[in-house]
Amino acid sequence: MRVTSKTLFLAFLVCLALSPLSAAVEWQPYLAFGSGDTKIEGKEAPYLELALGTPLGSRINAEAYVSAQPLSGFPYAPFEESDTDSVHALAIQSGFRVSLTLFDDATFNPMMQVSAGHIALASQETEDATPNITTYFSSSIASGFELNFFDSFQIILLSGYRYNPHEAILGLGKDALSSHYSSVSFRAVLD
Repeated sequence: MRVTSKTLFLAFLVCLALSPLSAAVEWQPYLAFGSGDTKIEGKEAPYLELALGTPLGSRINAEAYVSAQPLSGFPYAPFEESDTDSVHALAIQSGFRVSLTLFDDATFNPMMQVSAGHIALASQETEDATPNITTYFSSSIASGFELNFFDSFQIILLSGYRYNPHEAILGLGKDALSSHYSSVSFRAVLD
């Protein structure tokens, strides 16, 4: 079943890339760095993300992304998150996302973003223990604004909901990582 869904998704991306929406757009890769906040069981939980993407059309962008969110403290780290029962716990989210803007080229441009991928929960119960890694499906939907200051630099402000279904794990309740989020990203074209 997974092979079939991956094949269908790949066929969809090929059709999208060959559609008239992307006929006049050239390969223009960009790099984005962002930071955001979510709430996990009522506590603020910051995360950092990195994305590499390209326009698929005049108003559509596609990106591959990875984000990291500490769930408990790590040695030598400048944060002291304690959302779990584990000594060390980290959520790594990766996947693919598509953004759609309202206008072709505007300084203040409303946008919508949809993503799908996986979230890996890594934990270590004691300093000497072997790390445990568990993966789950992840998706999100958000809306916000893209602020275009120059042709090669944008600031993106988003607010949305991420859906990370998981069982009770690491002292977190079932689906505790599913929550509203807000983020700020800086995007620069790599020309």
